[in-house]
Amino acid sequence: MWVETDCNIPSGESLVRQILHGKRFFRREFGVETADVWIHGVFGYAASFQQIMAKACVDSFLTQKTSWGQFNKLPQHTFLWRGIDGTEIFTHFPPVDTYNAVLGPEHIHRSMSRFKDNDRATRTLIPYGHGDGGGGPTRTMLELGRRTANFEGLPQVTFEKASMFFEKAKADAVDLPVWVGELYLELHRGTYTTQARTKRGNRQCEWLLRDAEMLDALDFVLFPDARQGETITTRAPERTVYDTWDDHEAPERRRGHAGALDRAWKLVLINQFHDIIPGSSIHWVYQDNLHDYATVTTLGEQVRDDSLASLVGAVDAGEAKRPVLAINTTSFCRSEVVELADGSLVHAEVPPVGYAVIDAAKRGKLPAGATPVKVSKTKTRTVIDNGLLRITLDKSGLIASIKDHRAADREVIAPGQRANLLQMHKDYPHNWDAWELDVNYLDAFENLTALKSLKVVEQSPLRAVVEITRAFGESSLSQRMIVTAGSPRIDFDTTIDWRERHRLLKVAFPVDVLAPQATFEIQYGHLQRTTHANTSWDMAQFEVCAQKWVDLSEPGYGVALLNDCKYGHDVKDNVLRLSLLRSSTNPDPEADQGEHRFTYALLPHPGDLREAGVIEQAYALNVPLVLRDIHAPTSGGRGTSGGSGLSFDLSLITLCRCHPPYP
Repeated sequence: MWVETDCNIPSGESLVRQILHGKRFFRREFGVETADVWIHGVFGYAASFQQIMAKACVDSFLTQKTSWGQFNKLPQHTFLWRGIDGTEIFTHFPPVDTYNAVLGPEHIHRSMSRFKDNDRATRTLIPYGHGDGGGGPTRTMLELGRRTANFEGLPQVTFEKASMFFEKAKADAVDLPVWVGELYLELHRGTYTTQARTKRGNRQCEWLLRDAEMLDALDFVLFPDARQGETITTRAPERTVYDTWDDHEAPERRRGHAGALDRAWKLVLINQFHDIIPGSSIHWVYQDNLHDYATVTTLGEQVRDDSLASLVGAVDAGEAKRPVLAINTTSFCRSEVVELADGSLVHAEVPPVGYAVIDAAKRGKLPAGATPVKVSKTKTRTVIDNGLLRITLDKSGLIASIKDHRAADREVIAPGQRANLLQMHKDYPHNWDAWELDVNYLDAFENLTALKSLKVVEQSPLRAVVEITRAFGESSLSQRMIVTAGSPRIDFDTTIDWRERHRLLKVAFPVDVLAPQATFEIQYGHLQRTTHANTSWDMAQFEVCAQKWVDLSEPGYGVALLNDCKYGHDVKDNVLRLSLLRSSTNPDPEADQGEHRFTYALLPHPGDLREAGVIEQAYALNVPLVLRDIHAPTSGGRGTSGGSGLSFDLSLITLCRCHPPYP
């Protein structure tokens, strides 16, 4: 891979690029086509990772740290690991149980005595050398390995390439067991939340580069001759020593877009190293990290905006008096209220991977069939109703009730409970402060119900916004609860000035839904995890990682919790909770101090998550429509408003050429 990446936080696209750039490096520098993924110290692996490896012509996987499980140990060392699509990858956990072996008799004997698959395999691998912190193998280790090559009472020892080990181990093994699903590390659960700015920067940069690359591809295919000779390369930010695209074959292509995208992606990949993006590095790293994300943002916006110039110039605005181009880079139709540059609201309906021209002069107009948003406020409660949901806030600003009009006014919130409830936990892990979240954190917490103010700051047929402010400990929070016409989603646009130490902040939604399993999004898919603690395996997953959403559904009804940059979750019984911030002090004594902004959203829905469009709503929260003013109506352009004429039919466009051996 490009770096030894974390495999929980990065998107599927990022994991693909980690392998792609890593394989290209080994091919270019050494003439070697790598066929294994070798990651020792990473904090768990998603159940879709097998398919990503297989599609990159990787057929073998090795890791070590999963053996550090806090409560349970995996029952095999050599096995087939099966993903959510059925892909199986040959996997080996070295039974020596360390990536710092010294090759003495103790480690060699341990590798033999602990090997759980002696009945079906005869080969194990020992990663030796000073691996954690650098230094590699020593002459002493090599001599110990030579002396124990054929020593009575110990297994035979040979020095081989990892590729040779995998080849022989596969030929040797018979009737291998199959492990299905994720490889969850029962350790380091705090890394889903620590250093929130880094996680937000990563998420935003991943989506920005996705949009920029898609628009660049469309620009290149639809307008190959546009603005020849121009380049964005000279406007790029200065580079650091690790910020490089020197290996790109032609960075000047497409007016410098090729080099800018390659450079930006490699900066994102570097910062996904498994002690950067998890939040377990020193303070200086995160100073560099924020600078890197600023560089990526500049590069991505330059590519996006330069590509948009061609597209905007080709659109016929029709009869629109104040035309605005809305581009949808997602693969589904978008029908939503958007906020224009001047703060006005307008409804937009945009086809999949296409565009529409909307008229800002028609701002405030309701979409067909939508009910205007209404707000009523008394001393004890505030009620918002958009014809889909009726949301009641109590005098503390907490959600006391959500009635779903689409499901015969079904109550969403559990009886006697209140939702959007902030909960502050004491957070003193026994070891590895930035890494850990111990199960005993659940024993002590405070419900944050004290209210400074509650105001209806916006009220129109298209949108209502309630502003809630709170103070707790040394910190303060300002939250805008947003309800829009025609949308079943309740957004919570949140700003926190965080000044706590050794505290974990969560938000809780106790819902009137009961199910033994909840569904969590992972890279390129989703999986189910239990909502109970029947077994030690269930109990160990008291904090889990998800990407953009988690859903709790029973037959006929469910509730999803979406986010735009958070990863730590827990769902127990009927309570969905999202980890917002924590404040470790080691190795960074200033971790996460200061201001943070993020959005999470609640999505009640009839039917299951697919019928309800949970996946699409999570994309919509993370990938806003791209809006650009068209300064004057044009005629006779190369397209027309509404998505016809100049259409973005990706099924007819080849965005990249495959390079053998990538199918």
